[in-house]
Amino acid sequence: MLRAVVHKSAAAAKAYYTEGLKREDYYIDKQEIVGKWHGLAAELLGLSGDVDGKAFAALAENRHPITGEKLTARTKTDRRVGYDINFHAPKSLSVLYAMTRDEAILGAFRLAVAETMAGIEAETATRVRRVGAQSERLTGNLVWAEFVHFTARPVGGIPDPHLHSHCFAFNSTFDPVEAKWKAASWAGIKKDAPYSEAVFHSLLTDKLAKLGYGIERARGGWELSGIPRTVVDKFSRRTAQIERLAQAAGITDAKAKDALGASSREGKRRGLIHADLLAAWKLRLTDGETILISEVAARRAEATASKPLTPAQALDAACDKLFGKHSVAETKRVVAEALRFGYGSVTPDGVWAALKTRGMVVRQVEAEVLCTSLDALAEEVALINFVRTGLDRHAPFAAGNVTHGDSRLSGEQKAAVQHLLKSRDQVMAVRGG
Repeated sequence: MLRAVVHKSAAAAKAYYTEGLKREDYYIDKQEIVGKWHGLAAELLGLSGDVDGKAFAALAENRHPITGEKLTARTKTDRRVGYDINFHAPKSLSVLYAMTRDEAILGAFRLAVAETMAGIEAETATRVRRVGAQSERLTGNLVWAEFVHFTARPVGGIPDPHLHSHCFAFNSTFDPVEAKWKAASWAGIKKDAPYSEAVFHSLLTDKLAKLGYGIERARGGWELSGIPRTVVDKFSRRTAQIERLAQAAGITDAKAKDALGASSREGKRRGLIHADLLAAWKLRLTDGETILISEVAARRAEATASKPLTPAQALDAACDKLFGKHSVAETKRVVAEALRFGYGSVTPDGVWAALKTRGMVVRQVEAEVLCTSLDALAEEVALINFVRTGLDRHAPFAAGNVTHGDSRLSGEQKAAVQHLLKSRDQVMAVRGG
């Protein structure tokens, strides 16, 4: 899962750094998570290595972290300070890392996050509003602070394993043409969030597969092969809690569920250390589940993994799904669907390369790059020709005047009925609310 949450207050962003980003959902006194600076804009600002509160606060206040000078031109009270971009591992991976502390897993996770963020950064733009211009210019640089967390919010005082990363990206990018710092344009980044999410999971599953872990594709995502569903359920108490609250309140909307989750959180618990949590987690497992987890840790679960797909096969599945319902789709959506079909066996580079060999019809319409398959185009042309050749070629359904006995029909509805019954066309259409 990938989420981008906007922060519109410098004070709130600084408080979030202190109580959210630096604090795990369990901690002993003075225990903190150390963040890391990333991005080409971080290099331009002279930031590297560990994140410190002074530099974070300066950026939140729209000041240069070294000189203290104002960074971008405008410092409004409700300015967009930045976006907290979240990357979440599936529960099976979170549990395995919690039980084994295999640093190769953490390394793969962090590298997948870094590579996905680098892709987002490469497409960063800023608005151009000079001499009547109303456009965007590619800048290709961002600054973000990465914080890796390992647990979910507590339920009954004990948090579950939940490997996730917060990348707090500040609303500052350097425009090399105007040679100044400006606010970034986030519309494209937010719109492409589903694509970035698919890229992240594709990169992560590819790295895990190369480490020897089996990947099972599941509806909407994936899990590690060999981790039973019972284990996933036992360590998904927070999700289950939110679902129960949502069901009781009649809430089905995803955003409303997020808000419900935020309002129902337990406070972070002090005084626990990882050894305490590990002991509590192991008490939930049966002997059989413990054995299965140890087998996955030993890389002995590959035989049950999903059948590998080639980039071409993943792209076939994506095209069948999308062009079965739509004549045209955004190119990134096609690639994202292919990546989801091929978790554990395909990468973004492989799918993009396969797409180039397809002979797809690609057009840029304003800010979107759209595509269609040659088969979908042929079907569209055939349908249009079928409609055109049937114009004014048939007897109407009803001859003479048509009367309406139903007083509930409005004038527009009566006109629609007249249109359908009196038309001589082979294909008729009525468009309405």
